[in-house]
Amino acid sequence: MKQNTKEWIRYGSAIALIVSAIVMAFISFVVTLTIGPGVLAYIGEALTAAMAIFGISLYFVGQARDLKEEIENRLNQAENGNSSTM
Repeated sequence: MKQNTKEWIRYGSAIALIVSAIVMAFISFVVTLTIGPGVLAYIGEALTAAMAIFGISLYFVGQARDLKEEIENRLNQAENGNSSTM
């Protein structure tokens, strides 16, 4: 599976969770004029899962970028004949 496809699935599922939480809260409020504890629990779980999807993705992208920069720095040092390490 291509990386782009994985990202679309990941972000699509996170957005679907957020939208479903908003829709469930709206429907619950319109029907009963309150938001019950079960609906609140679902909203909390859905938002937590969606934010975790976004956060984990950003964390690993940042770590991969830092690793790439570190490798490039060490390769440049080796090319320049500087054998000192960081």
